[in-house]
Amino acid sequence: MQNKTSIKFINHASILVKHGNTALLSDPWYQGDAFHKGWNLIHELSDDEISNLLNEVTHIWISHEHPDHFSIMFFKKFGDLIKERKIKMLFQETNDKRVETFLSKTGYKLEIIKFDSWLKLSEDFEVLCFKDGFYDSGLAIKTTDKTILNINDCAVIDKARCREVFKLTGECDVLLSQFSYAAWKGGIDNSYWRQLAAKEKLETLKLQVDFFKPRMLIPFASYVYFSNELNSYLNDSSNKPIDVINAFLYKKVKVNVMMPFESFVDFDGDIDNKDSILFWDNAIDSISSKSLKTYESIEIKQLEESFFKYKERIFKNNTRWFMKFIQIFSPISAFKPIVIEVSDLNANIKLNIFSEELATTSSNADISMSSESLNFIMTNTFGFDTLTVNGCFEEETVGGFSRATRSLAIENLNNMGISFKPSIIFDIQLISLFISRLFAASKKIKAGSEALR
Repeated sequence: MQNKTSIKFINHASILVKHGNTALLSDPWYQGDAFHKGWNLIHELSDDEISNLLNEVTHIWISHEHPDHFSIMFFKKFGDLIKERKIKMLFQETNDKRVETFLSKTGYKLEIIKFDSWLKLSEDFEVLCFKDGFYDSGLAIKTTDKTILNINDCAVIDKARCREVFKLTGECDVLLSQFSYAAWKGGIDNSYWRQLAAKEKLETLKLQVDFFKPRMLIPFASYVYFSNELNSYLNDSSNKPIDVINAFLYKKVKVNVMMPFESFVDFDGDIDNKDSILFWDNAIDSISSKSLKTYESIEIKQLEESFFKYKERIFKNNTRWFMKFIQIFSPISAFKPIVIEVSDLNANIKLNIFSEELATTSSNADISMSSESLNFIMTNTFGFDTLTVNGCFEEETVGGFSRATRSLAIENLNNMGISFKPSIIFDIQLISLFISRLFAASKKIKAGSEALR
């Protein structure tokens, strides 16, 4: 067995790939919620299971800093064990270096991986990390007998992008990829978008299989559910593992749905998914008996204090006069005031980054959310990114989400090292990507609204 590659599924986007004396664990999130009380795991692991797992691990790779891949709770709870067992951390190069700084300052052994080049972890085990979009990354693993491609959340969704990744990785024996949608999809009434998103995920898997020609497909990175009282409706169209199996009934690739701690070495043997499908069906059925997360009410006074700190942070990282210039002259209408219905306070608040205060207004709201969500946006640089993933908001007027994004997503770009200063023209490619994704989302919201008529 020492000379054969094994794969053990752990949970969600986490697998353990072993060959010889090297054992690489990916994206450990095993307990607790993520995305500000918005997501939970369909199945959680026990402390003993996690501790025993770490006995096998030599390296941990983190694909990106979203909390379902980079779990602060995991590192705080099991950090001493990781250090004691001298497990080495692998992470991508980033502009903000937040994850790198956290890992370094807390005493972990850390290696920063350069994109698009093979890195040897041992003589018979090497990895290649490729960047995708704003902050995601994927990983190719090559051992003496197998090539494994971990795409996880990467937007490898069209032929052009598949070709780009294929040039780096080539064909693979095993493909691991996300199988259901993982963000806000259009509000309570827009089931059309969610159904479309679920279908598109399966079509993307088919495209990836056609390009990378794996013998085996392992669907993963979607073993979660929306767990807040404000977003639980988003579960209504999520793909289940059986949907992946059915989508590939007439394809040559083997679909291997895996349970936590299930492993295999024989890549050529038959796959029997009966037990794993039963496991996940029972786990999904049990969700209905679990309590949904709720938010607390934050007083207006606290929101105002958070707003002042929010403004200070933004104008520290961006040029105020240049932002004002963009607000007045930009064709994409950025940094305009937006109106937010704070649902638990029964108030509409106008958020204008150039104003001295948060003002209540009788104007129609662009979007609605809880006061805790609004406060979270203003107190965390990743706040709006979190909101778009957890879906704990609603669009109140046509185009409201788009308008809110053009005002509130500034710190998403700041976290990628892009500041709104005159030098931003040199980052036009990323800005174009941001705008294209925004318009794509707006188009699907509109399509869903038209489908309801």
